Amino acid sequence: MTFSDLEIFDGSIEIFSKFIDGYGILILPTTGRYMQIPYRSILPKKISNLLVVGRAIGGDKIAHASTRNMACCVVTGQGGGIAAALSVKNEKPLNEVNMSNVQKELQTQNVRFS
Repeated sequence: MTFSDLEIFDGSIEIFSKFIDGYGILILPTTGRYMQIPYRSILPKKISNLLVVGRAIGGDKIAHASTRNMACCVVTGQGGGIAAALSVKNEKPLNEVNMSNVQKELQTQNVRFS
């Protein structure tokens, strides 16, 4: 995932204000622009049934400069927790979790994902 990928797409588990602080780039969250965090960023490519949330989510260094802050880390954990619970409940591997069900639960918990 690159920072430019974080615009709008299916499979979002949260939105977050465009804020970058690192690698010589500073974008303050005062622009009103936002990015979406994709479920795929917490789903490792080579390891089945594992989610990686918080500061360890996948992305390039510019995306990491935005997603490494605590507020973003908390919401990736919330999205990952919901996906894990639905995976167990529906007896599906994490890479087959129904994203619309994850998003419905996020919505009931007042998380903005689009």
